[in-house]
Amino acid sequence: MEIASPNMSHQTSGSQKNWLYFAFGAGSMLVVGAIVLATSSFLGKSTQVAGTWKVETNGAPAGTPEITVVINNEGKVIALNPSNNAEAIEVGKIIKVSDVVDLPKGANLQANPLANQATKARQSEAKTYVGSMNKSQQAHFLERSRWGKTIDELGIGVQSESENYRYTTKIVDSIKTVNIKNYPGIAVNTGIAKKDGLKSYVGFAYLVNSGSDINTFSVRCESQQPTTKESGLPKFDGKEIKCPDDYIPL
Repeated sequence: MEIASPNMSHQTSGSQKNWLYFAFGAGSMLVVGAIVLATSSFLGKSTQVAGTWKVETNGAPAGTPEITVVINNEGKVIALNPSNNAEAIEVGKIIKVSDVVDLPKGANLQANPLANQATKARQSEAKTYVGSMNKSQQAHFLERSRWGKTIDELGIGVQSESENYRYTTKIVDSIKTVNIKNYPGIAVNTGIAKKDGLKSYVGFAYLVNSGSDINTFSVRCESQQPTTKESGLPKFDGKEIKCPDDYIPL
């Protein structure tokens, strides 16, 4: 494969941003780290590391292109511009220092912080939307004495589906929190993950009979583990709604 001189990408003007930095969001050293991780299982063996590789970085923003890298026989790592393979940059060199492939004893292996941040950002969307649906249901009841049947009826601008979550609202009359004829049950608002690795969320808007007044309350719950399954129904202890099994209150 023909590769342009690495020096050409080091010469960046003030108006031209480093494509490699923005492709990964953490600078060119991230490529080196990714390649070392991708090839670490080979370094202590006779397998040839040199070749052309694709790097998928955990936690990269949506739409981030894969980076193609070439490792030559000297261990040099050269990354190709995803939009122009004629542009390349040398980002580091892999140097074998040991035949040992195990982590040092007691090593604390941590998750990629970029991946954690990306996951939290995606989950934040669902937390916010479910909280908004809860509050909108409360406002809807105060104004019309009934829960909203659809997200559109709540008028909060939340779409029923995003890239990572599916949103629904529904009324469950089987759970009564006030023993008054013709009063509804509870409103259930969900944000269920569409992809593995994301937690799901569910909210409940409900009524409480406080003396002569009927007040609205809400609770928002988060799955304890990532899940793409619908939550179960909550429990009512006579005073307040409790999160379903495997969910915790926020």
